[in-house]
Order: sequence, then structure tokens, then C-alpha cells
Amino acid sequence: MTDNTNNELNPGDPVPRPYPFDKAPKFPPTVGEQSEGAELHACMGLNSCAGQDRFGITGPKGGSPNACAGQGFCSTAVDHTCHVQNNCKSQGGCGLYGTASEMDRPGQNACQSLGSCATPINAERFITNGAYQGTSVWKRARAVFKETQWASLREKNPALSEELPAVGGVFVEKNGDIFSEGPSYLWISDDNEERDNMTACGSSGMSGAGGCG
Repeated sequence: MTDNTNNELNPGDPVPRPYPFDKAPKFPPTVGEQSEGAELHACMGLNSCAGQDRFGITGPKGGSPNACAGQGFCSTAVDHTCHVQNNCKSQGGCGLYGTASEMDRPGQNACQSLGSCATPINAERFITNGAYQGTSVWKRARAVFKETQWASLREKNPALSEELPAVGGVFVEKNGDIFSEGPSYLWISDDNEERDNMTACGSSGMSGAGGCG
């Protein structure tokens, strides 16, 4: 077992105890109302606009909508559990199934049914094919977001920093960067040890998330 005292996880490692998300808002079972024309995205921190994330325009209970691109809580894509089941562009995760080129660019698929694997992208998922094999799907998705959308957003708004903002906004400011590895299965499943209510799963536990229902 990897020493996770510094919360640095290797692909497939479980998130350490004690439960680190008790002060964060609970993962919403459905996607909240989005602003008109909002671009859908596959997971946490891949939003291109303020107020665009899993919680929608009202924000989490007791909180406010996220204030910045790249800061949002999780996906606005329609949840799906596997390869090619996405119903729109930018809604594919990656990890277990797909071509090397698909896995190189999670969250960047161009069309319906071209997405590789499930959304949202739980933190334990790792890439199984291509140049980034064995590395974090979510971290790769954030890197691609920075290379593409973030660069374009900074051209329009030079006030944006070169580095991506930490996801979670005010909750991160109060509790530390608890989502630095992405949205853990422990958060997505509300600390369900059996993890049988997860949306993003993988197959036979290979993605680090176990089964899903």
C-alpha cells in the first residue's frame, strides 16, 4: 500500500482516511441548471466559464456558484458509464477502453459516441493505452484543458493567471486543496465503502473505482 500521508496518490490507489470531503458539498446525483449556451464538460475543473459546474447556476447548498473557469465542481455532461456512450462532444472521459489518441485527450472528443469511457472522471482512474499509460486520467484532462481552452480564455481575459485555479473555490480556501487529485470515488459515492452507487466506474476494478450501479 502506498504511503498517502501527503495525499499524493498513485494511479489506482484508494483515497486515504480520514474521509477528506466531510466539509465539501455532497456530490449531486443530477446536474444542476446551467446558464443558456453553457459548454458541457466531462469533469471537475474543466469548465470554461464561471457558474458552470455540477451544481449549476445556483451553486452548492450553503455556497455560491463557482467564480472562475477551471474551478467548477465536476461534470455537466450527461452521466454515462463507458466508452462511446456519451451523447455529445466534450463528454468523454478515458481510462480503461479506447484508442491511444482518445486516451491522450480525455474530455476533448469531437462528437457523440466518440468519447472514451465514463464521466465524471473519478480520481482513481488511470490511462491504460497510449503515451500517458499508467498516469491519472483527471490530471491529463486538466493538462489538455490548460493547453486548449485555458490558453484561449487567457487571450480574451489577460487577468487570468497562467496556472489553473484550484477546484472547489471557497471550500478549498477553507479546507485546503482537497480535490488536487480530482473527484474521488469517496466523494462521488458519498463515502460509500461498497461504492455501488458510483457513476464513473471502469471494469473489474481496473480503474481503481470498483463496481458501479
